[in-house]
Amino acid sequence: MRRSLTKAEILRRRSDISRVFGSKEVYRTKGLHLRIIANDLEWSRVLFATPRVFRGAVARNRAKRHVKEAYRLIKHRIQGHYDLAFVVYPGTYACTERFHQVETLLHRAGVTGPG
Repeated sequence: MRRSLTKAEILRRRSDISRVFGSKEVYRTKGLHLRIIANDLEWSRVLFATPRVFRGAVARNRAKRHVKEAYRLIKHRIQGHYDLAFVVYPGTYACTERFHQVETLLHRAGVTGPG
């Protein structure tokens, strides 16, 4: 599996995004939420979003970039095929803290194997 995040792995269609956000399966940690639902594809797709209260484009984009990088490094451990939506909340988190948040949420969701 490629370690990069390809276009096919990004959740884009409005109907698919609505389906993920309509999911009852939500995992939370301080600064990050994960919504997850199984899909019928041969790969997992992901979406990175921020709430409207996250002000400042630089901070918002940096936080999303950190979460995206953490997911990219962990995605090879995901067992099964899912649509995932990470909702990134404001806070002063370092890249390593964001990595730990992503790792924790995927573990709580029961989708990661040993890495």
